[in-house]
Formats: sequence, structure tokens, C-alpha cells
Amino acid sequence: MELNEEKTDLFPEIRFHDFSENWQRQKLNDVTINLDKLRVPITKNRRRAGDTPYYGANGIQDYVTGFTHKGKLILIAEDGASDLNDYPIQLVTGKIWVNNHAHILAPKEQIAHHSFIGNSLKNVDIKSYLTGAGRAKLNKGALEKIALTMPSFSEQEKIGTLFEKINQVITVKKRKLELLHPFKVLPHQWLSRTLIDCN
Repeated sequence: MELNEEKTDLFPEIRFHDFSENWQRQKLNDVTINLDKLRVPITKNRRRAGDTPYYGANGIQDYVTGFTHKGKLILIAEDGASDLNDYPIQLVTGKIWVNNHAHILAPKEQIAHHSFIGNSLKNVDIKSYLTGAGRAKLNKGALEKIALTMPSFSEQEKIGTLFEKINQVITVKKRKLELLHPFKVLPHQWLSRTLIDCN
């Protein structure tokens, strides 16, 4: 969203109709609930195969039986992030199992919208909050201090729903491209066969 620099980041130039209030700076701790205490890591040889996504720092690692969390949640790598410039943040829905390498945040009801918060976090420079010279870590204290610029909940809903629709379109397009990919090799196969036939 484009912002008017003269008015800092509290009054976007482009927004939905019927919204005119300034946005507010809010710490993550004030708008989400941290559910890290429910995390349960399980080694690969102790996991029971199932349908529940098993999440680590960088996304799904496996599928298991049972779950540690459920609902609309935001996962953000605590340590072991594969890319510090494109920091791993997952928006998840339903039943999941999370190990101890990812923080779990639940948006506070009627205060924070799942999709809005998740996509806003993806625009934060997480590197400035990390500690550790070797294996960089986003500790709980630093996570809670991250500040986001947020509108009212009703405006968050509008923006969050737009994000969801855009992501759905992107997902569908990606699937179509994946389905078309096998056909990409056909011309090469035909050409190879033609050359063989000519010989």
C-alpha cells in the first residue's frame, strides 16, 4: 500500500472507501497471543504418520498424527531460518503440529486480523531483531517488541481479505503452470525422435 511520507505511515494515501481514521503503531505483544508454550518437538523416528502438517522454522517438515495447535495462526521462525532476508513467516489455518523452532501467534479477537498481521510481518526487517553471531535467533522478547502500523479491525478485515484473494489467484496460477510443465519436454522429445528417425 502506498503511503504519504509527509504524514509518516499513519495515514495511507490509498485505502478502501468509508475509512478515514489514522492508523496506529501497535506492538505485536498487544495484538497477538503467543502460543509457544504448547509447542512439542518430536524426532523423526518417533513421529506417527498422519495428515497434520508438522512445522519447523522454514515450513512443513512432515505430516503426523495429532496436533499441538488449531485455528488461524501465524508462524515465524525462532531459529534456523533458511533466509534472513526473506524471513520465514507462515499463515496457517486448521490443525497443525509445531516444533520449538517456530513461534506461534494467534491474533487477538476483534483486534488483529490473521491475514493482515501475517502479511504486515512479511514487510518487517526481521534481521534487526535477531540475536546471535552464528545461528541467528528471534527470541520471544524481541518478537513481542516488533511494532506494526495498523488500522481499525474492520479495515484490517478488508485488507486481509484482499491479500487472501490475491494469494488464492497466485496459488491457482502456480498449479496451472505445474500442470503444464510436463508438456514443456514434449517438443524436445519430438525433436529428438525426428533426428533419430532421420538417421
